[in-house]
Amino acid sequence: MTASTETSQNTAATIPGGGAGSRGGPHGGTRGPRRGKRALAVAAAALAGLAVAVIALDLGGAVDVAALPGLSTADPAVTWAAGLLKYGYDLAMLAAVGCTIAAACFLPGRQGDRARLTGQSWRWLRVGAAASGLWAVLALASLPIDFANTFARPLGGVTAMGLWSYVGQYEQGQALGLTALLATAAAIVAARAFTIPGAVCAAALAVAAALPPVFTGHSASNGNHQIAVDGLLIHVVAAAFWAGGLFALFIARRDPFIAARRYSRAAVFAYAAIGFSGLIVFCANVNLTDLWTSSYGRIALAKLAVLAIGGVFGWAHRRSTLPAVAAGDRRAFTRLAAVELGLMAIAFGLASSLSVTPPPAEELPDPNTALLGFPTPGPISVASVALDWYPSVLFCTAALALVGAYIAGVVRLRRRGDTWPWYRTALWIAGWAAIVITTSSGLSKYGMVMFSAHMVQHMALNMLAPILLVLAAPVTLALRALKPDRSGGPREWLLAAVHSRWSRLVSRPLVALFIYLTSLYLMYFTGMFEWAMRSHFGHLFMTAHFLAAGSLFFWVVIGPDPKPRPLSYPAKVLLYFVSIVFHAIFGLTLMMGTNLIAEGWYTQIALPWMGDLLADQRAGGGIAWAFGEIPSLIIIGVLIAQWTRADEREGRRLDRMAERATASGHPEDDPHEVYNAYLAGLDQERR
Repeated sequence: MTASTETSQNTAATIPGGGAGSRGGPHGGTRGPRRGKRALAVAAAALAGLAVAVIALDLGGAVDVAALPGLSTADPAVTWAAGLLKYGYDLAMLAAVGCTIAAACFLPGRQGDRARLTGQSWRWLRVGAAASGLWAVLALASLPIDFANTFARPLGGVTAMGLWSYVGQYEQGQALGLTALLATAAAIVAARAFTIPGAVCAAALAVAAALPPVFTGHSASNGNHQIAVDGLLIHVVAAAFWAGGLFALFIARRDPFIAARRYSRAAVFAYAAIGFSGLIVFCANVNLTDLWTSSYGRIALAKLAVLAIGGVFGWAHRRSTLPAVAAGDRRAFTRLAAVELGLMAIAFGLASSLSVTPPPAEELPDPNTALLGFPTPGPISVASVALDWYPSVLFCTAALALVGAYIAGVVRLRRRGDTWPWYRTALWIAGWAAIVITTSSGLSKYGMVMFSAHMVQHMALNMLAPILLVLAAPVTLALRALKPDRSGGPREWLLAAVHSRWSRLVSRPLVALFIYLTSLYLMYFTGMFEWAMRSHFGHLFMTAHFLAAGSLFFWVVIGPDPKPRPLSYPAKVLLYFVSIVFHAIFGLTLMMGTNLIAEGWYTQIALPWMGDLLADQRAGGGIAWAFGEIPSLIIIGVLIAQWTRADEREGRRLDRMAERATASGHPEDDPHEVYNAYLAGLDQERR
């Protein structure tokens, strides 16, 4: 929404502190009719999407059932109900996510108490609470329908015991149950929150509730499900923010320029993420030969076309409405948003029909490919590790985005005349390069089938990459590059996060050490590791946790970025050596172990070229024991350098104090003289 800023600034210049709905404006007496028109526009957009969903379900063949000998026949009414309920589910989801994010981020807090919500943010949060509650109800209502659709039964044939088994044993049922639970939690938090931190918590719960079904749909069952699911995760979150954020602005009683400006900046990136991730999911699910020959491909093409038209139409329409806005027509934004909401509703209608439309029939992958998400790799070699890449969409996207943001911050400092050490930029790029290589090269494939290769991944993500990223000082760069915003912007949010209660808790040395070390023992000496290998969500969680735990620990030990709890250098050295001891014990335990970790997983993969699995596990223990030597040298060198510089800074500070004391004629203020007097007093006491 690139024009929203100009729209709101013109409005704010005319009506202080308000927008198109202010009582003092020329349209102040039409607030009621305008609310009615907006409600009608929302209803019209929803009905347009519903009509498209019905047409797509009918023409796409999702409700056509064929009777096969010896097999139960699906009920067309159940398929219709599944598609239409999914559409309502999606609308409730985008309203919940959009309104809670709007309450958390679009407006600053009240004057005099920045943590408390303004009236508009409070109203957004209450709408988000209602939408989250409706979302939870629809997720629960989807359980029996999804059960009947999955097992080709009539809705009347669903029993309580069968439904309970579905929720407890099947991924689809577990995902819907988890969504209902998280959406209910988001509704409760949003209904009871009156502060921005409460709104942030509600928004985090709402975003989390949108993710579980992603891991169980069509994208999670094809032969390259890792790429498809990663792309779909980005797609769902970006689409929920894009559509939900616009919905939140559309229903606002006023047109606050700060909210429109913040949404405008983020919506550009959200739309780019939608297009990029949509293409990835599209290519992962549909072969080029099936684009026009399959109903699934045609609906997917129609959805991409609607999204493209929405972007082009929005850009062109904003250009045409700018003169009207400048002339005082504050309804231009409302007209624009109404049309965009209609296009978004149509896109969601197509998406809901895709969820129940069978993808093109393809040859079933072999069992290992179905488990891994890629063909079984051959014997490990330097060439296969270096050249046989399988990109992790999430981590590659994060790397590109964060490296780009870091370089943009450095460029902003240079243009302003400030300096930034070149080696920190190199460290940041090297850290993300290590993450990309670890998660996307051939090493990521072999990490799924060989414990020793997995341990190389673990050590790189838990030690090497965090050290490089922490030493790059990204928080310091962001605080210097971002402009202060009196109304509270990204810089202020970052400062609040650094000094928050949560940050003070996790930055406690013993807490950071506990998180860093227990992740080793809990992951490998419980059943968590096998779960992480069998579940794509579990694998993403494991990878992200290793990276986050390592970054937290090394931020406390060597991080140059500001911390809520500074730690003395002797304490840092002691803390790090304690971690080395426990890390060595972990490696030795693996080297001497006689029980195979994740035995069911590795024996099911059963690579023909793989030798003794226990020997490979012991090799992984040796890697864990030896890998820390190079990072340890880096840490010790950095600590010595930081300690030396800190002593030099302290010495220069004391010298300046002594010079000021001499110049002012008050030698008693000289810290050197004070220290000498203290030593003389101690000597006199001994005598």
